[in-house]
Amino acid sequence: MNYKVESADEYLRRNRIMELFEDLCTKASYIQPENLEEFFVDDLKIKQKQGFITPIFTKAEIQNIFELFDLKRDGYITQENCRKALLTIASSQKQQEIIEATKVIDEKVDINRFQRLVEQFLG
Repeated sequence: MNYKVESADEYLRRNRIMELFEDLCTKASYIQPENLEEFFVDDLKIKQKQGFITPIFTKAEIQNIFELFDLKRDGYITQENCRKALLTIASSQKQQEIIEATKVIDEKVDINRFQRLVEQFLG
């Protein structure tokens, strides 16, 4: 790669531009706003204040994710599986770092606690 291409690639990575556009496109596809320009401007203003925190999962989807990690079907997931599940649905590097560093995940997590953790870390 030449210097210009490497420099451009580094700039995109450092500023998380690809992640930003992926996040905007995912959210726009999910919500399908009538006024796309206004939607993008409003969402960018929110991201400027909060970072890339974009909840796009319904309660049913969160339930399904929980059930995928509830291997024994006993209504609980382990702390390790809870962390894995949260990392699976995290939409940004910042969210992943927060989840990896957190100490607030209990040894056993039920669906209600998992939903609150999703809201806390991803919403």
